[in-house]
Amino acid sequence: MLVEMTRMQGKKVFITGAARGLGAAYAKHFAANEAHVIIADINESGAQNMADAIAKEGGTVMALPIDVTDESSVGAAIEAARSQFGGVDVLINNAGGAFTDTPAEEVSLADWNKTLALCLTGTWLCSRAVIPSMKAARAGRIINTVSTTTDRGFPTLMVPYIAAKGGVATLTRALARELGEFGITVNAISPGMFVADHGEAHVPLAKKIMTEQCIPRLGIPEDLVGAAEFLASDASSYVTGQIFNVDAGWTMR
Repeated sequence: MLVEMTRMQGKKVFITGAARGLGAAYAKHFAANEAHVIIADINESGAQNMADAIAKEGGTVMALPIDVTDESSVGAAIEAARSQFGGVDVLINNAGGAFTDTPAEEVSLADWNKTLALCLTGTWLCSRAVIPSMKAARAGRIINTVSTTTDRGFPTLMVPYIAAKGGVATLTRALARELGEFGITVNAISPGMFVADHGEAHVPLAKKIMTEQCIPRLGIPEDLVGAAEFLASDASSYVTGQIFNVDAGWTMR
C-alpha cells in the first residue's frame, strides 16, 4: 500500500536550485519515478544541461531560468511551468547559500541582506506564487530546505545563513498552520553535513562532526531523495509543519 501511495507518476514537481547538487538529485529521482519535473535555476545553461541529461533517460522535464530573489522572475517561471505542464503540484524550495564566512561583527549589511533574500525571501516568493493554484485545487505540497545549523549553530562563522534558515523553519510552520484547511501541506528537510556543502577548508570540521553522528560518514545527495519523495507524496497527507532532520543523528546529541 505504501508503495502505491508514494508513486509520483504525473505529478508536476517544481525544484529551485536544481542545476546541480541536492536539487539535481531531487530532479533525477522524481523524473525516474515518472513525475513531470521543472528544473528552475539562476544558472540557465546548467539547468538546461541537467534537463537534457534527464530527458535522455526518458524523463519528462523542462528547464527554466529563475532568480528566487526577484518577484517578477519567480512569477514568470511559475507561469511558464503552468503553461507547459498545467500546474505545480509540488514545490521544492531548494535554492539557497551563504555569501560570507566571517565573524558576526564583520558581516556587511549587503551580505546579510543578500543571504536573507536568497534563503528566506526566495522561499517565501516561490511559495506565495504557487499558493493560489494549490488552494483552488485544494491540494499541494510545499517542501522547504532548512539546516541542522539552526538546531546547534555551526562554528564556521555563518550567522546570516543560520539566521535565514531559522526564518525558513518558522515560515514552514506558519504556512502549514494557514494552508492545512486547503489540503496543502508544508514541511521542510534539514540536511546535515553533505559532501557537496563545504570546501577543503572545512574538511577538519567535517571530520569532527562525523565523530558526533550516529552514522559516521558524510551525506550524499541521494540520502535526501527518500525524505523528499515521502513529503511530496500522498503518503504524507497527514504530515505538516514538520522539520525532517536528515543528518545521521547529529542534532540528536
